[in-house]
Amino acid sequence: MIVFVVMMFGKIGEEKKRLEDDRRAALAESTPAIRVITLKLTPTRLEDKINLPAEVETLENLWVKAEVPGQVVSVHVKEGQQVKKGQLLVRLDSRDYKSRVASIEANYQYAQEEFGRISALAKRKIAAASQLDQVNANLKALKAQRDEARLALSRTQIKAPISGRLNEVEAEVGEYLPVGREVAQILQMEQVKVTVGVPESDVAAIFDLDSADVILEALNSRRVKGDKLFLSRQPRSLARLYNLELVVPNPDGHILPGMFARVELVKEVFEDAITVPLYAVITRGDNYYVFIEKDGKAERREVALGILSGWQVQVLSGLNPGDNVIVVGHRGLDNGQEVQVMKNVAHPEEILSS
Repeated sequence: MIVFVVMMFGKIGEEKKRLEDDRRAALAESTPAIRVITLKLTPTRLEDKINLPAEVETLENLWVKAEVPGQVVSVHVKEGQQVKKGQLLVRLDSRDYKSRVASIEANYQYAQEEFGRISALAKRKIAAASQLDQVNANLKALKAQRDEARLALSRTQIKAPISGRLNEVEAEVGEYLPVGREVAQILQMEQVKVTVGVPESDVAAIFDLDSADVILEALNSRRVKGDKLFLSRQPRSLARLYNLELVVPNPDGHILPGMFARVELVKEVFEDAITVPLYAVITRGDNYYVFIEKDGKAERREVALGILSGWQVQVLSGLNPGDNVIVVGHRGLDNGQEVQVMKNVAHPEEILSS
């Protein structure tokens, strides 16, 4: 009896399978072919990159300060003006400094003559060696005073220590400037610095980075190349962000400090990647599928996915170059269902013109 029951259940199962196959065949015969658009797969270059917010800063931001006290007698520049290194910015009253230089130089000249006389007497054993040493020491002290006085005099002409654009000029004619008073601010604008915070999880991928694309949204999403300047070895905050600094050329001066930017950092490059549009992938639980067209029928393929770049996703397994992936009309398909290819494209952008 047990064997008989088992045999009966087996026959019932076979019959149910046959009826299901007959039903599907009849449905396929009665259902017209679904119109689809396919994408012919070809290996392509794929970049694994991240897009991070950044800020534009000046490469050099320098405040020129008064190194000696004095009254401003003339200002030779204006705000917004381009200046070169060594160019005169402000002149201070130098009369007192000139008088001091003249006085010290007179004493220094007399000390030189005195040193010459004592040296001659010392050679003839008329003057003591200690006297010669004293005169020599006095000569050296006067020389140091003379050099100091000359340096102070030269500092009454306040010059640009670097080339750049004057953002602010604080000095005014007639104003008395103490030591350390800010005179003018110089910004170097031929190049600017873009600083971006890189998450801890991505730092290792950019150690060998040489350059990155910088997108400036305020300038109609202008894209420029930035060269790596410095990568911080310590996070700047509790957010575990490491500062990456890029140098960006700014020949027209349109990139201004404080502008918001975005930086694209390429972590890895796949030269011959197989990719499909993300919308071509069907998700069922933890599994991913796509449909390909083969001999006029839809064939379901389970795929393993890699990185996502924009609207394209990398396919690690399940597809091969030359496969025709159904990218339009695939949502309601069954495995083995007949399809009619309306268009086969080589690039996803061609679908928009369909």
